[in-house]
Amino acid sequence: MNHVELIGVVASQVKVDEFPSAANGPQTKATFLCAVRRRTKDQAPDWVRVETWGVQAKNVVRFNGKGSRVAISGRLRGTFYNPDGKERGGQLRLTVVAESITYLSAPKAQEAEEPQPRTRGK
Repeated sequence: MNHVELIGVVASQVKVDEFPSAANGPQTKATFLCAVRRRTKDQAPDWVRVETWGVQAKNVVRFNGKGSRVAISGRLRGTFYNPDGKERGGQLRLTVVAESITYLSAPKAQEAEEPQPRTRGK
C-alpha cells in the first residue's frame, strides 16, 4: 500500500503549469516544497516535494502560499533524474502526489495579481 500523510508548511512559492490535453482541455499541475517538522524541535525539517493536479492545483494557488500550514494525503512517486542525460544511473527523486490537501491556516491575503500558469507543449 502506497499512502502518505503529512502536516507541514508550504516552504516555496507554488509553481503552476498547464499541459494540453485533447480530451478534457488543459490539465493544471501545482508543485511546491513542504517543510515537515520532525518530532524534536531542535532538528531541521524534512523537505518534501509535493504536486497536485486539476481543481485542487488551482485552489492551492488561490488560497495558499509560502508559509501556509497544510495537511497532505497522497502517495509517493519515485522517478530517476539524471542531469547528465544518461539512460542509466542518476538520482532517485521522490515526490508526494497529493490526493487531498486540507488548509490548516487562514487563507493567504489576495495579492494584486494571481500567478499565471505556464503552458507546456502543444
